[in-house]
Amino acid sequence: MTRPFEYALLDGELLPFDEARLSLAHPVFLTSFGVYETVKVDRGRPFHLPEHLQRLQNSARWLSLPLPPFETLLAWGRTLLRALPPASYTIRILALGDTPPGGETLVVYLPVPTPTYPPDYYTGGAKAITFPGERALPQCKSLNTLINHLARRAARSQGAIEAILTHHGEWHEGARSNVFVVEAETGRLLTPPEEKVLSGITRDIVIQVMQDSPHPVHQTPIPAGLPIAEMFITSTSMHVLPITTLNGQPVGEGRVGPVTKEAMSRFNEYYAKVMARS
Repeated sequence: MTRPFEYALLDGELLPFDEARLSLAHPVFLTSFGVYETVKVDRGRPFHLPEHLQRLQNSARWLSLPLPPFETLLAWGRTLLRALPPASYTIRILALGDTPPGGETLVVYLPVPTPTYPPDYYTGGAKAITFPGERALPQCKSLNTLINHLARRAARSQGAIEAILTHHGEWHEGARSNVFVVEAETGRLLTPPEEKVLSGITRDIVIQVMQDSPHPVHQTPIPAGLPIAEMFITSTSMHVLPITTLNGQPVGEGRVGPVTKEAMSRFNEYYAKVMARS
């Protein structure tokens, strides 16, 4: 079997991975003017590729970045999937803009390894920290990831998996994830409103699958000092991952709580059903 990175796609052209190159003169190296998406592929089957492409288009609109039609973007993704073996990996989709208004946009489909996480993170929980800052244009998944990089570097230095960005005294989102908490006093499951964060595909699914549960999700600002009983984060690669230590202190009782377990179970069931139909 060929390796997952045998090919990449540039503006619809399937190229050997090692021949897919970008000129150093491209403006993106100076401006970070572009948007991106990350699509998980499980044994050759993409998870919610159309939804990721729709979000790519939404991000591009924030920057007035022209993109090919949705049907073209979808066809390009399927072209790459057919060319690669039925393995598990991630497709990074990048739309790289030129600086002049109306300049051409280069669209790249790049297969990369999927991050993996220790199983005990899901059974016993992981560590996170808080980090001051806010992403530029939070609702746009742009290539300007400076604050994300600084936050993740701070998290790694403290042995944490994630950094939760705090801005104006509120928790907003993780450097590469969305955040959910269970309020200690009321037991309500909370997540910051979508106008303050990049609403991830996994975040949207959790909101959907928890809607008819005893713990529906409430989208509301979360004060950084709010006493919480549980916390979990969501992303394409992590799915639903419990956080049991924040800034060196236990979250609630310091173990994976019942609401988090329910969210994990419901998401995993949804994921299995979707992939079985793919």
